[in-house]
Amino acid sequence: MNLASVQELTEELVEMDTAKILFASFEKIDPITNLLDDSELVYDQILLDAGKENPNPVFNFMNLKPAIEQATDLGYNLIIGTDLTNERVTIAVKKDEKSGFVILNSHQLAAILLKIWKDSGKYEDMVCLKSIHTSDLIENMAIRSGLKFQSEIIEPGDLRTKMAEVQKVYENSPICAFNIDQQVCHSALDFSKIIVEIAQKENELKSSGQTFFDYLMEIYNEFGFYKEKTITVDLNTDAQRSHLLSIMDNLRKNPKSLESTFPLNSVTDYKKGVKFNILTDKVNSFAGSTDNILKIESANNLSVTFAPSKTKMVYYISIKGGYISKEKYVMRNKEMDAEILRVIQMFNRGL
Repeated sequence: MNLASVQELTEELVEMDTAKILFASFEKIDPITNLLDDSELVYDQILLDAGKENPNPVFNFMNLKPAIEQATDLGYNLIIGTDLTNERVTIAVKKDEKSGFVILNSHQLAAILLKIWKDSGKYEDMVCLKSIHTSDLIENMAIRSGLKFQSEIIEPGDLRTKMAEVQKVYENSPICAFNIDQQVCHSALDFSKIIVEIAQKENELKSSGQTFFDYLMEIYNEFGFYKEKTITVDLNTDAQRSHLLSIMDNLRKNPKSLESTFPLNSVTDYKKGVKFNILTDKVNSFAGSTDNILKIESANNLSVTFAPSKTKMVYYISIKGGYISKEKYVMRNKEMDAEILRVIQMFNRGL
């Protein structure tokens, strides 16, 4: 084999082991271009149209569709949606080399980033902060990994402010933070470096014949497969608001009242800063939000969080399943959607 042939073969092997990444953004990504070039990643960029009436867009299938089409046509392995202004990020991944792209939700990306950071060994004594509407999976991962953990009401775009408040309590600890609106923060990392870490992890996974979807399956199989849904009910009358608040008050006073329809393990009252374990009658205090939030957890790995405001009642419903394979992911997703629907119908009937 001559030298030219060896060089061509080497280039082909490098290309096979190097992920091709498409960055999709609503603005040019100049602040991270130098970081990407230094990382020797193979990448390109596509500008998205957010629409004139949407100054703070989140990533969804409609605005990512041009990126998905381009990545599919040109053989990219990963799409990273970046919003530098609002520190929002999403990724679209492939289950395998032959499949189409799947957009991961904010819960799934939070789990991926938390695993990357906790496994890196770089962030000793890390604190994990999340919105109460972000998956219980994150809480499970943090607690089982020995991390300090806080769950708060976090309004869209307000994650960095909340993180600064938590930093005052844990002055010497790095803090990672996740919100339901796709905003991600890390006290020890600029947002640009978070984006580059995601790209580098894709490269690492590809070199071992894996994808981010495989990585997500590993997380689910270690910590459980979680499915989440947020339901918002408009409170149109004072009577409706009083009725829903009375349900919360009754659960605070008599958590065992649901024993026949929704047997509980625990009730967490953020307003009082206590968690009552129904099985052991133990009460544990905790620091954090003092908003009127109530979380009930059942014996069958299902939890419901009540978060009322003046005009709305928000229910965050989370259900945990067992082992899941890549092949049965779609089917199990549908089954868990049906289970959540049954819970919603129960609440609609007034418990």
